[in-house]
Amino acid sequence: MKSGGVIFIDEAYQLTSANNPGGGAVLDYLLAEMENRVGTVVFIFAGYSKEMEKFFEHNPGLKSRVPYEFHFSDYQDEELMSMLDGMISRTYGGRMKVESGIDGLYGRIVIRRLGRRRGRPGFGNARDLENIMSKIRERQASRLKSDRKMGLQPDDFMFAAEDMIGPDPSIAVLQCKAYEKLNGMIGLKAVKDAVASLISITSENYRREINEKEPVNLSLNRVFLGSPGTGKTTVATLYGQILADIGLLSNGEGETLA
Repeated sequence: MKSGGVIFIDEAYQLTSANNPGGGAVLDYLLAEMENRVGTVVFIFAGYSKEMEKFFEHNPGLKSRVPYEFHFSDYQDEELMSMLDGMISRTYGGRMKVESGIDGLYGRIVIRRLGRRRGRPGFGNARDLENIMSKIRERQASRLKSDRKMGLQPDDFMFAAEDMIGPDPSIAVLQCKAYEKLNGMIGLKAVKDAVASLISITSENYRREINEKEPVNLSLNRVFLGSPGTGKTTVATLYGQILADIGLLSNGEGETLA
């Protein structure tokens, strides 16, 4: 770079990752350039807080060359609610309504669900909110299509409770073909009972949210053990689809790793 300017490196910690053997050399080159181009070129590094701590350990001189840090905190529930409101307003030109209001019961449940992930690895703040918004629109589109098939005239500019927070799992499971197929398989009583218990707890959590109570912590991870031909892979696939159909996953697609 002959003239001045800005070099912005996002996810800078990847330069010192063990999976990037050439990254260290690139960073060493940048360090030399930072020294040689003081007052001419501005270097900006961005990344996740914990990973960037290791990034700065790569070279003792890096910290002195980049002395100023700006820490971005996770958005709080009130801020996420304001962002959701703005997102809906911009997308629909202020025409879209939300059952009970954006800051009503169902809007609060949406934000609380997102807020519970705050502080955990992978929490995406505004990015996660955009994903939630996309899911709300998908549910609304599905509901509108179903209502019209039944001869109803739904309001295209209304997000209903089910669009916002998904269906009651105890009701959704009644239309779940994967759950029906699982129950139709021979044997597997322990597995079937475990899945039924999971659905029961999930339904109870749904009711707790409606009553604005904290849901019970629930892990969805499972281990399927057994000899070849006992149905492990089939049941695992059905399990993932069941979780998607009752609203616990965005979709039931999975990947088998041998």
